[in-house]
Amino acid sequence: MQRIITSVILPMLASGCVFADTAKLEAFVVDETTGRPLADVEVTGCFDMNYGLLAVKGSPGPNICKVLTDSSGRCKLSGETNLGSAGCYVRHAPFGYYDMSGGGGYDFKRKDIFGVWQPDNLVVTVRVQRIENPIPLFVKKVGDYVTRESKEDLFSQADGVLRFDLMKGDWLPPIGKGEIADVEFKRLPHEDFGEFIGGAGVKGTSCRDSMEIRFLGEDNGLVDMSYSESARLKIRTAPDEGYTSTRLCWDYIDNTLAWKRSYDEKRCYCFRIRTRRDEKGKVVEAYYGKIYGDIEMLAKISPLVPVASVRFTYYLNPSNLDRNLEWNKQNLCEDPLYPRPEKRRRQEYESFNRNLKP
Repeated sequence: MQRIITSVILPMLASGCVFADTAKLEAFVVDETTGRPLADVEVTGCFDMNYGLLAVKGSPGPNICKVLTDSSGRCKLSGETNLGSAGCYVRHAPFGYYDMSGGGGYDFKRKDIFGVWQPDNLVVTVRVQRIENPIPLFVKKVGDYVTRESKEDLFSQADGVLRFDLMKGDWLPPIGKGEIADVEFKRLPHEDFGEFIGGAGVKGTSCRDSMEIRFLGEDNGLVDMSYSESARLKIRTAPDEGYTSTRLCWDYIDNTLAWKRSYDEKRCYCFRIRTRRDEKGKVVEAYYGKIYGDIEMLAKISPLVPVASVRFTYYLNPSNLDRNLEWNKQNLCEDPLYPRPEKRRRQEYESFNRNLKP
């Protein structure tokens, strides 16, 4: 019996028979700011497929459906899926809007008695972002940008405290030639919580390594910013209040040998530096920026140094009191990567510049 099942199923998988069903959804495309429906916008529906053994050779990918929105900003999409997973997005936005880096998606959890994925009346609202006032910004990537390993133990070279000049885009001496310390990174002592015996008698050590981030000067600091994952422009304007001066980064191995981190690549921040108030308490000088992708501790592998350096990407508006952070892709930084790329990493360097978001 097993031989019969195998002889039937494997040829079917190899031939691409994937038992797909039709899933349906409706897209509603609107201006993110005004909520106004947008007509004649091409929406791409993406219906996921599992191609079985064909995936080893490289499957043709998901089923794609492209439809224009009507006068009410709506269109209906459908496609074959054997996973019950679909989504839609606007790859080519109308003039004056940003293309999307993602879109609305949904998992169809069940089928009706006819085997059709449900629900079939789902409406996904797709919000496209208007291009409003993009300007040149100072954009820089700090730290090794290809791997999560640092080439150097910068903290040891600076007695455990690194200071960075965000205007100059460089570390302060003895590492670099920066002049004013806007942000300080302090390596904290390694914490060892002792050995333990985990599952299956595996021995391990629970420990934590951490780093403190401190923005120097009164009223300076960071503020967490949330955004839609499909947003091309994640942060348009910095807030005028809500900044905190310190943040803690950490890596932790618990008593199950699970590795946990404070780092979240989806996290974003706004920051404010060099704030000055007049005698009445009014802010008369301040510079605003944003950080995409969190601030990450980098380890040096050989010899092992858990906290050796720092990596982050920041955008800075060098105009006093201007909170606009919508970037027009003109970089005011002449050397956008620190350290400078080696020749063999030139391809990654160029890719980094291309993939920076506004």
